[in-house]
Amino acid sequence: MGFFKSHRFSHSSASSSGTTPGAAAPGPTDHQHSRGHFHFHHHNNQSPLPLFDPSSSQQSPSVLPLPAPLPPPRTLQSAPPIPADSSVDPTDPLQIAIFYHEQNVLEVAAYYFSVAAARGHPIGLFMYAMSMRHGWGCVKDEEGAVRLLQKAAETAVIDLNQGAAMTAAAAAAAAAAVPQAAPAAAMSSSLSGHDAPAAGAAAADDTANPLKAIATAELTLAIYELAMSFKQGWGVPKSKTTAAYYMTIAAQLGDVDAQQEIAECYLRGDGVKRDKKAAAQWFRKAERQGAHMVSMQWIWKTKYDP
Repeated sequence: MGFFKSHRFSHSSASSSGTTPGAAAPGPTDHQHSRGHFHFHHHNNQSPLPLFDPSSSQQSPSVLPLPAPLPPPRTLQSAPPIPADSSVDPTDPLQIAIFYHEQNVLEVAAYYFSVAAARGHPIGLFMYAMSMRHGWGCVKDEEGAVRLLQKAAETAVIDLNQGAAMTAAAAAAAAAAVPQAAPAAAMSSSLSGHDAPAAGAAAADDTANPLKAIATAELTLAIYELAMSFKQGWGVPKSKTTAAYYMTIAAQLGDVDAQQEIAECYLRGDGVKRDKKAAAQWFRKAERQGAHMVSMQWIWKTKYDP
């Protein structure tokens, strides 16, 4: 996630590169659901856009189609070559897109982001949304960007739920293996006065938790940017209430920028009832994660303790 940690897209202002892009492109998969760009229709009711509930065990059916990829740019073949040192997988459109984005070859980057998005990759959807919002190598379309962010969040939640199901299955398998444990290990557990974790459970954590962490990061990025869309009026009418709603979700998922943003909302009463204690609590969470804040000693006063 280093690439995304170094880019906070809501405040970016990149311009399309004059570099002539080009490279052989992996095509989209056969499961595309639509052709052309999305068009987002807002009904002026200011209610939050529908998202899956990350805590729900129910797998709701997808309500948003995947986008179609952009057509290959005419100058695709003349783009700088992909490095031959294995640092970029030439079969992965997302890695290729990030490479060209960092090279400022934005037209080619946007194309590859759109291919990754068409395949349902949450980060591909997210980065294609950012490209559309800012016009990075493609036609600027803030409304379409909001729709892509919705799809990115929806897809990431599905990944989260699937990761949770995999973790539960691995834990069940580990529990079933406990009776087969060596007698000495069982005796040690009994004498220690608490249950020792099964070896299988540790292995399950090693394999499942990274997937959950990645999906959570993908979800957080998308929801944070949805909040910023409503805060800034990018593709939707401005709504402080809806912005605060999504910012709270991103903050609860651990995004430090979202924690500071929602703290400011509580401090000013933007979209939420003014509550200095709640503001202090969110500022504390952000500072514990390493946020650098100047002249904020007041947040640690005892009167703002939970």
